[in-house]
Amino acid sequence: MSIIDTDRLQLFFWRKYLPWLQRNSAEKGTPYDYVSIFFKDSDNNRYILKDAHGLVNGQDGTLSLSSLYQSSDVDKKFIQITDMETEIVHYKKNYTLRYKSIFLFVIDHTLKIITLKTQIARLKGRLVSGAKSDTETISRDRFNLLRLLVASYVNQRPSRASSGFNRDEMIALLYGTLWYKHIKNEAFRRKITLLLESLVISGDLTESQGNYYVQGQAITTLVEYEKEDRRVSQQQKMHKNIVRFMFVITVATLLIILVLLAMAGIVDLQIIWQKILQIKPVRFLLKFI
Repeated sequence: MSIIDTDRLQLFFWRKYLPWLQRNSAEKGTPYDYVSIFFKDSDNNRYILKDAHGLVNGQDGTLSLSSLYQSSDVDKKFIQITDMETEIVHYKKNYTLRYKSIFLFVIDHTLKIITLKTQIARLKGRLVSGAKSDTETISRDRFNLLRLLVASYVNQRPSRASSGFNRDEMIALLYGTLWYKHIKNEAFRRKITLLLESLVISGDLTESQGNYYVQGQAITTLVEYEKEDRRVSQQQKMHKNIVRFMFVITVATLLIILVLLAMAGIVDLQIIWQKILQIKPVRFLLKFI
């Protein structure tokens, strides 16, 4: 038995904050600061909140939802809101804030944690776009793009009515949300276009009317790439171990030779040690130790 009744807590927060969300919806006429609420039920039907009625009467309220697939409205009881997947999207001028539950919205509405995290992510995106602008990693970018597309397709947000992705969305996935402000944004477009054409040719994606759709072949490609990447990493690790082992053997061999020469009276180890100590980096290292 759960200590906290999450469904009841959700209903409490929805009843408290839904009026504020409705007041700040697209209907208020502010194009750069409004909120939309999306829902997805167990049958994968996707809706956007149109209106809510009777929330003051306990759990007898009604939600008026507009279907994203069809031009029709659906009415659901307010208590059914806990049975659907939720996404609250706050549209700003140059970015959006997305909340996957009413709990995350309440936390950010009170403490601004997610807002601050988004600002940091935007700054990171600017830096990442600059850092990657001169880096040629075609195969790595191809793999990262395909992996991000598969992840976005599997975890499709309630606000997405289509499972396809356009080119600009993919550039943002790979180079950050502020890619369009970079001086090489046209180079990003061309590179992504070539990567997409390559993925279409290999059967990982299909293209229709400017949108790209993930295919089952993508999983096979990712698995093969990860296997090859793992094999290369193991080979590099083995090579480093061999180099370390050879270095140890070389040093040990030199020491053995010096000891044998000293025992034969050919060299004086004490003089050699004094010469070594006169090397400034060695003296500094010994003093530091």
